[in-house]
Amino acid sequence: MTSRTKKGIAIGAGVLLLAGGAFFVLSNKDLPVVGKVFAQPKCPLNGAEPRNEDVLDRPAVGVKIENNPSAYPLSGLDEAEIVYEEQVEGGLTRFLAIYHCSDSTQAGPVRSSREVDPPILLPYTHILAAAGGNPGVRANLEEFNVVLIDENGAGEAMQRIPRTGISMEHTLYGDTKKLRKIGQKKFEEPPSDDIFEFGDAPEGGKRTRRIDITFGSSVISFDWKDGAWFRSDDDSPLMMENGDQLSFDNVIIEEHIVNLSTEFADIIGAPSPVIADVTGEGDAYLFRDGRMYTGVWIRESEEDSVRFETKSGEAFVLKPGNTMIELLPNDEGDVKGSFERGR
Repeated sequence: MTSRTKKGIAIGAGVLLLAGGAFFVLSNKDLPVVGKVFAQPKCPLNGAEPRNEDVLDRPAVGVKIENNPSAYPLSGLDEAEIVYEEQVEGGLTRFLAIYHCSDSTQAGPVRSSREVDPPILLPYTHILAAAGGNPGVRANLEEFNVVLIDENGAGEAMQRIPRTGISMEHTLYGDTKKLRKIGQKKFEEPPSDDIFEFGDAPEGGKRTRRIDITFGSSVISFDWKDGAWFRSDDDSPLMMENGDQLSFDNVIIEEHIVNLSTEFADIIGAPSPVIADVTGEGDAYLFRDGRMYTGVWIRESEEDSVRFETKSGEAFVLKPGNTMIELLPNDEGDVKGSFERGR
């Protein structure tokens, strides 16, 4: 029996006793609260019922996955509960995929970490699988107590899988179940269950059938069809290794000031884009069920998770399922980004 289940039973028993007493005092009242207390526990990152309640108490794992046409097709992104997309050097983007209740036996290709990764990762976990990083990035990860698992220390949890016509740097893949087993020797905490709110679509919102996002030289789009947001890059469907087009139940655009680093660069010396406003607040947009909801992101400290709220202060309500979060540069920093909504 998991700790969350035990907690739920204890709370439920207390409520039942209180409700029972109230019933005898007010015999004409029924007990509507009991069913809610004993509701099936949900996965905190996708709002779905877990296949096994034991997974709720295990830590999440983050995997750094590249987004480079030279590496297509990618794999494992469709199995992640949360996928972040961030600007990197050369006008490209890179993914940070989070797995908690879910797992992937072949997530990748796995590439190196960046300075921005700890603030993204920490609300969920301290376990990060990546193809290392330069000395400055590694020192930054250590400062934030991130458990970095790279190829040298992963053993069978990371494997090189030869790919015809694909160069070696695009052949490293991770098994999240095995990666978690390594990482949880140093970090065991599961994600908090109050990071996101899931439920039925709220009223309002603007009808949206397409989202076009520009990250540097990368042009990304999502089309609303068959009940999901289907992803394309440069007008070509982003296909997974299994033959499916990558899709999400929710897309969140989280706008930030993005500048060019004076400390971090890639192997050819190009400065790395870094988020200047990791904390504070900025514009945010939720896309679900073919509609767009406008709001803000708010974060008091790097240890806190980001809160997404509507302009009236209500929490964004996500559709149960997987979510893509786009860390989009706004027009205030060195790096610019933009998006357009198609009706």
